[in-house]
Amino acid sequence: MDIYNWVRRHRGAIIFALSIIVILLLIANAWKHQVLSSEWLKDQKGALAALNSIVTLFVFIAGAIFSYYRFFKGRTLSLRADPQINVTVHPTDGSSNIHAYDLSIKNVGTSTIWNPKPHLKLIIHGPPNIESEREISGWYEEERANEHTVPVIEADERVSFFGHQEIQHEAWAVTYIASIQADSGDSWYISKTVTNAPNK
Repeated sequence: MDIYNWVRRHRGAIIFALSIIVILLLIANAWKHQVLSSEWLKDQKGALAALNSIVTLFVFIAGAIFSYYRFFKGRTLSLRADPQINVTVHPTDGSSNIHAYDLSIKNVGTSTIWNPKPHLKLIIHGPPNIESEREISGWYEEERANEHTVPVIEADERVSFFGHQEIQHEAWAVTYIASIQADSGDSWYISKTVTNAPNK
């Protein structure tokens, strides 16, 4: 995950920490220039007692808001998705079968998923001369081709990516390991193993 995505995911905590640092620096600067001093504090004892109560109340409210924000974000604003993969096997007149795969992801949260990027790995099982692995980079999308990603997935929306591969008849089965990564750094995974035999 790059620094930009890390800052986006932790911006609430970063803003809170920076606010505390700014307040401490302001107090230190005021003390350095004698805007605040021990004598001034003694003269303002009554006012400072009231100010202390106000600051305590402010800190309590700020802490409550921050805690609620963390809880609310974790339960409601976090990215949640439901990935699925479906594979069908079709016979050909040649020495291989065609595996048609459909990788889909549904946004089951309330926040938009930006720039989802699919990745698919095939592990072909069979005799030693057949066993191999493949990395899939070419995808088709619903109503669009020659593009690798859709820009966003809105809440309760499902998007599909699909393609096909030729698998030799000698292969016994194929394992599909799929992942989809959003630009926020969140990832979702799913895997499925299918027999290398045409669907009946």
